[in-house]
Amino acid sequence: MTRNKLLVIAATFFFLLLAACQPSLGEAIISEPASAPSVQNATARDTADFGDFAVEEAMDAEMVVGEADGSFGVSTTSNQSSAVQSFQERLIIRTANMSLVVANTEEAMATISKMAEENGGWVVNSSVFQYNENAKTGNITIRVPSSGFNSALEALRGLAVEVRNESTSGQDVTEEFVDVSARLENLEATAERVRAFLEDARNVEEALAVNQELSRLESDIEAMKGRLQYLSQSASFSTITVDLTPDIVAQPIEPSNWRPAVVFRNAVDSLVEALQDVAEFGIWFAIYLLPLLLIVGIPLWLVGRFIWRRWQRRRTPVQTETAVSNE
Repeated sequence: MTRNKLLVIAATFFFLLLAACQPSLGEAIISEPASAPSVQNATARDTADFGDFAVEEAMDAEMVVGEADGSFGVSTTSNQSSAVQSFQERLIIRTANMSLVVANTEEAMATISKMAEENGGWVVNSSVFQYNENAKTGNITIRVPSSGFNSALEALRGLAVEVRNESTSGQDVTEEFVDVSARLENLEATAERVRAFLEDARNVEEALAVNQELSRLESDIEAMKGRLQYLSQSASFSTITVDLTPDIVAQPIEPSNWRPAVVFRNAVDSLVEALQDVAEFGIWFAIYLLPLLLIVGIPLWLVGRFIWRRWQRRRTPVQTETAVSNE
């Protein structure tokens, strides 16, 4: 057991020393000494916990970068900055939003769609809305090659009677592209080393441990490739969104469509509706209101009549006494 630990420590020290002797990033990779494979094989055979050690060793070998004088821990920020500076063509995602007043919305949308397709682009989405009886508004989003971004904006301005609003923006993703590319290269190198350890696995447990780490690395590699493809395509094609509003002055004046027959029919319909309302009121009065008035009104009338007659009787003697006293 002690012998195995000593071999593991010796192998780890050897790989760290080997990494310290490698040149900095961007230079040619020097070949490893001939004794390195034999040491790796001996370590793989004698290490009890092969899977975890193999994965950690592969990851450490990728992360540790040394200079020729034996110093360790060189910062990757300076390497990334120099890589960005050496990247000749910058990746910029450009977008634009325009609000145009046009003579005819549908014709303008057809012209914009044709222009995008003829220049290697395409229509992302489009929609048309009814503005009034004679005009429509529209919205269209297109993708055009970045090389023709300014030309496309100029062509769109030429379609408009008036440019009400225009805004452009750009997002520089060069640094992110270079960073993801460097990380992808490191992950691919790490995956190759892990595959080498997989071939030397002694049993199923060791193979499963290494294969699990390999699957994780491959998943990260595919995600980074997808991100690079997205950044590249987004920078290659610019997005332009255009809102189209019709010019009221340019809309045709249509003659009046007054028709007496339609007016007569509408008048008859209104008369019929009025008569229906009167008939409905009569039915409601006869069936609902009249019985309700009789049921409630007759008792009230009788009570009121009784009270009135009694008041009259009391008032008559008083008037008689007053007349006698006056005589």
